[in-house]
Amino acid sequence: MAAEAVPFAADSGDSCRRGFTEGTLERYDGPVIRPVVTVEGLVSDEAGPTVCLPDDMYTKATISGYRGSDLVDSETRQADDEQVKFSFELSNGLLSIDRVVVQVCRYSNKPVGLSYCGPAQEYKIP
Repeated sequence: MAAEAVPFAADSGDSCRRGFTEGTLERYDGPVIRPVVTVEGLVSDEAGPTVCLPDDMYTKATISGYRGSDLVDSETRQADDEQVKFSFELSNGLLSIDRVVVQVCRYSNKPVGLSYCGPAQEYKIP
């Protein structure tokens, strides 16, 4: 049985909104299937018009499902000067997920360079 979809969004925390992710989270519990949270959305890296100069960095979104304080499953998706759509399930086959934490970070494309992350966003899963 599917619960109501929960919208999510997170960004890299910079003034240009260079990196962000957005989408929906939907939990499925049932007697036949394992408990899962279906994650659908996109991750974007400098894909829209901006007054900021390109910075030779890429964006990585990390989406982690928890049961209480226990990490159940985690996935990452990344983009580099593009928007990338994604769809996946968070599950370990046993525990149902009651909250999802989403964080967007940006990393240098060079071997040595800076990186930074926006604030983690937490979503309760009904």
